[in-house]
Amino acid sequence: MYKYLILFLCFVLSGCAKVQIVDRIKLIQSIGFDLQEDTFKVSGTYYAYNNKVGLSLLNGEAKSFNEVLTLFTAQSDYPIAIGQLRTIVMSDDMAINGISNLASTVIRDPLMSNNAVIVLTNDHASEVLSETLKYPPSYLSDLIKQNMLSGNTPITNAHLFLDQYFGDGQDVYLPILFISPKGILQMDGVGVFHQDKLKLKISSKEGLLIKLLKDDKTNAMTSTYNFIDDQNKRISFKIINSQRKVSVQSDTAMISVKLNIELRDYPTALNVFENNNDMHDLKKQFEKHLTSELKLLLENFQKNRVDPIGFGHLTESHQRNWNENDFYDHMYPRLKFKIQTEINIQFLGVGH
Repeated sequence: MYKYLILFLCFVLSGCAKVQIVDRIKLIQSIGFDLQEDTFKVSGTYYAYNNKVGLSLLNGEAKSFNEVLTLFTAQSDYPIAIGQLRTIVMSDDMAINGISNLASTVIRDPLMSNNAVIVLTNDHASEVLSETLKYPPSYLSDLIKQNMLSGNTPITNAHLFLDQYFGDGQDVYLPILFISPKGILQMDGVGVFHQDKLKLKISSKEGLLIKLLKDDKTNAMTSTYNFIDDQNKRISFKIINSQRKVSVQSDTAMISVKLNIELRDYPTALNVFENNNDMHDLKKQFEKHLTSELKLLLENFQKNRVDPIGFGHLTESHQRNWNENDFYDHMYPRLKFKIQTEINIQFLGVGH
């Protein structure tokens, strides 16, 4: 009896669902926003299953983020769906002006995927989306995902963006995308926000350092780290994986980073294959340099009053009467950084 009742309810509930047939809708893949005086210039790429030409482009102007779907629908012969939205591209001008409207729109729309990624661009967002028309529909999102998984780009998505934006004791950071002089889409660094405005841009190498500090375990098989040793020789290694631990005790941030690496380029004068002393010296140079780079980056964040690592959030969890304004006005500028790095050389490349 219960079997038939459950079966009946399944039929009834399935009839309540809104059905969208994929060859009768246009699936928005990416949306781009450019600031244009008191309006937004909005671009969107979509894929129509009944059209075999790949991505197509929609353009228009809107007064608010909430008007975007209405704008696109007015240009379309099929319903517009954003459940498959993969990427939001935002120009620097938009980011400097403020992202509060974007954050409110993302959190309000239940149809938008939490896995969508928001990126910044030095170019016009409309130009970036125009470039994507040359590639398969998922190229842009695959490019970003690949760099987050295997490159220098810190992992982020709409869910993490909202947590950083609306959560206390942390600031938003977003990857940067640009069009190279040869017309190639390329990831390049990270933009860090203070409250809702873009405050600081850092390099791709520094983006890797954020990644090492934010992810519990990082697999970065294609991330190569370069530095100049004590003898003014270039040395590079590829990060295989990493682990980190970050905490705040009183007025000191305790940071531990462990890396397993593959040694790539190093001076042939170093006999690291047979001489344990050379191997030990090289390892210590790695650790010293990485520690210095991490400290410089964190001090730069302090100087610019941004906290993408979330030291405020770590402090809040241990203080009952924690106050965000008080932390960033008084404690954060005086926070000390105690950094410990440990390098484990697992594989050796060829010296030069």
